[in-house]
Amino acid sequence: MNRKAVLPGSVETRGSVLSVRRRRYDSALLIGTSYGRFAGYLRGNYLPREGSGVYLRGALFDFKRAKKNGGFDEERYWHSRGAVKKIVLFEIREISPPKRIARWRAALAELIDERLAPLTSAYMAAFTVGRRDDAAIEELHKRAGTSHLLAVSGLHVWIIAGLILSLLPLRGMLRFAAASASIWLYLLVSGLPVGGVRSALMIQIMLLSAVVGRPSSAFNNVSAASALLLLANPWSFYALGWRLSVAGALFVSASVPLFRSSLCRAVCVPVLLWFVTAPFIASAFGEAPLAGLALNAALVPAFGVIFPLVLILSIPPLFELPGAWIASAASESILEALQNFIDAGASLFSGAALFNPALFSASVVIFSAACALRCSSGLQRALLLSVFFLLFMLYSAAM
Repeated sequence: MNRKAVLPGSVETRGSVLSVRRRRYDSALLIGTSYGRFAGYLRGNYLPREGSGVYLRGALFDFKRAKKNGGFDEERYWHSRGAVKKIVLFEIREISPPKRIARWRAALAELIDERLAPLTSAYMAAFTVGRRDDAAIEELHKRAGTSHLLAVSGLHVWIIAGLILSLLPLRGMLRFAAASASIWLYLLVSGLPVGGVRSALMIQIMLLSAVVGRPSSAFNNVSAASALLLLANPWSFYALGWRLSVAGALFVSASVPLFRSSLCRAVCVPVLLWFVTAPFIASAFGEAPLAGLALNAALVPAFGVIFPLVLILSIPPLFELPGAWIASAASESILEALQNFIDAGASLFSGAALFNPALFSASVVIFSAACALRCSSGLQRALLLSVFFLLFMLYSAAM
C-alpha cells in the first residue's frame, strides 16, 4: 500500500475505458493503460463508451488527500479502484468500439432503453448493468434510505443464486459449475460491484463446501470472502461500499441465528442493521434518513419477490415475445406501487440522524455483541472478540 508509482509527468498512450460514472457536472473515468490505471474527469457532451479503446494525452498528478477527517479522500477512493494516478486529459478519443463483456453490457443497456417502459427501464438498468441515470428515482431512494436496493449488492446476488439453484435440475459438480457460472456472468454484466463480488465469493465457498461434504457457516464465509478481497487490493478497505457491505453482511450472518422466530427475525434484523450501518452513512453523507429504519423492515423481504418478478416480466418486452405489453404493464404497476410506498414512508418518517457519539455507540454495541455471541458462548472470549470488533468499527467509521 505504501509503494509509490514512479511515472513520467505526462503520457501519450492507448488504453481502454474500464468504467464511466456520470456525475452532476462532469463524468469520472477509470482508464486502463500499460502504465497502470488512471482516473480522469471530463466535462462536456463527448464521453467515450465504457469498454472502448482510446487514445489519450495528459498530465499525471497525485490524488488529493482529505482536508479534514471524514471528508472525501480522493486518494483512498481511487486507489480502492486500482488507480495509480490522476490524469488531466488534454485529448481523448475512441479508436475502437467496446469489446468482450463491455460490448454485451452496452447492447443490453441499449435494449433496456429502447424496449422497456420508463420505470422498468430505470430499475432494470440499475439491477443489471449497474447504471443509475434516473435522478428522480435516485433522489427518492436516497431520501428514504433505501439506495442499497438500487445498487447491485449481496441482496441481488443472493436472489439470483436462489433462483438458479431452485430452477436447475442438476446435482453435484454440474450444479456447482452452472450456479457459479450464472452468478459470475451476472456480476460481469453489472460491472463487478464490490458488494456483489463479496457475496459471490461467499456463495462459492458455500457451494464448494456442499460439493466436498463439509459444513458451511455464513459468518465464516463473509470473513473469508472479505479477507480475499483485501488480499487482492488492501485499498478496498477505504471504499465505503466495501465497509458497508462487510459490516452489514457480518452483522446479518451473526444475528440471524440468534432469533428463533421467523417473524421476529424478519422485523428485528433490518431494524438493528440500520443502527449498525447508520454511522457509516451519516459520516459519509452528513445524515442517515430515519425512513430507512422503518422501510427496510418491509422492503428487504418484499424485494426478494419484486426483484425476480420484474426480471421475469422484463423478458417478453426485451425479446419482443407475444404478450409483451401485458408483462410491461404489470411490471410498471408493481414498480409504481413500490415508488408510492417508498414516497409515503419517506414523507411519514422525514427526519434524519446525524453522526453523533450516541449513534456510534449503539452501532458498536449491537455489532460487537452479535458477532461475539455468534463466535463464542464463553464470556472471556466474547469480551475479547468485542474489543476486536470495536476497533474495527472505530477505524471504519473514522474513514
